[in-house]
Amino acid sequence: MKKHEVRGWIEETGILAAVGVDSAEDAFFPAEAIVEGGIPVIEIALTVPRATKVIAQLSRHSACLPAGAGLLAHGGGAVA
Repeated sequence: MKKHEVRGWIEETGILAAVGVDSAEDAFFPAEAIVEGGIPVIEIALTVPRATKVIAQLSRHSACLPAGAGLLAHGGGAVA
């Protein structure tokens, strides 16, 4: 997947869903619900334990799902 493709998906939907939970196991349910709801890009917060492993597993589960890592410290940072 190319960077411009992912950016296009974010621009098209206007949404970048972020998952921040207390355990790696708890990250999968919201991630799957986000995809089923039509949001094509997911950010797994680096505050999630074993976040990189969660991202790797999500990526293996769905080849067309771009999942990445990030950290949103406060809601104001999400405003464009």
